[in-house]
Amino acid sequence: MRLGAQFLPEKFDEYIASVRMAEQAGYEFAWLVDSQVLWEDVYVYLTHGLDSTERITFGTAVTNPLTRHATVTASFFATLAGLHPGRVALGIGRGDSSVRTMGLPPARTGQLEQYVRSLRPLLSAQTAKLDGADVRLRWLQQDPGVPIMMSGTGPRNLRLAGALADRVMLYVGVTPEAVQWAMRHVGEGARSAGRDPAELKVSILCAMHVSDDHEGAAAACRWAPAACANHIADLARNNPRHDMPEVMVRLLKAREAYDYYTGHLDSSAAHTAYLTTELIDDFAIAGPI
Repeated sequence: MRLGAQFLPEKFDEYIASVRMAEQAGYEFAWLVDSQVLWEDVYVYLTHGLDSTERITFGTAVTNPLTRHATVTASFFATLAGLHPGRVALGIGRGDSSVRTMGLPPARTGQLEQYVRSLRPLLSAQTAKLDGADVRLRWLQQDPGVPIMMSGTGPRNLRLAGALADRVMLYVGVTPEAVQWAMRHVGEGARSAGRDPAELKVSILCAMHVSDDHEGAAAACRWAPAACANHIADLARNNPRHDMPEVMVRLLKAREAYDYYTGHLDSSAAHTAYLTTELIDDFAIAGPI
């Protein structure tokens, strides 16, 4: 098992100290949130994080097709990978707080697919078709080797990730029931594209807090199910005939209003108060090990 840690681009000095600590502790990935309204610029933090460490891989978890044009994303990640070979990954999703805070909906599956299909050639020193135009990064002479990770909660995006991504990030909780359900859809997508599902790299996004105090540890992880519930609600709204597992349905039924501005990814936010320890345990690793 390989471990990664997620970081918010804020409190710069604390961030640098934290990524160094993560590297020393053996973490292999440092994933940064891309949400330009709520936090500082992720590109700046990725760059300084890489400059301040020696081994750990840095990437977005996740960027999106709506606030970052494909050429901008490709140029940045190709540049960064040229400076730090083998230590850069590009995480992409449909967009959550980065777009909802501007009153916009997340990207549709078709938009996400087109974005990734455009990024592949751009990141490989090849020509991409963008809005009918042939576009390439003129300065890029060879493939810098930037793996693409795609996140997913619902079947469509999970299947898309299985078809296109180098790594899939599951955002469905940590129960065997939910993970197996998600992997079934990832596998379907992989096979539809002629890929072997067994060769895909898979990550699970969850909160983790190790402590002898189970209740206290769970309370520290409230942010994870509270945020995931927004994606589950979208899935239920866009696909009423969904087949999501019962653990996700339970969270959906308990879900209350969510305020991105006052406490996104914050376990102390008022909108996490409804979460019981049982619900949290479905979406986090909390307590003694």
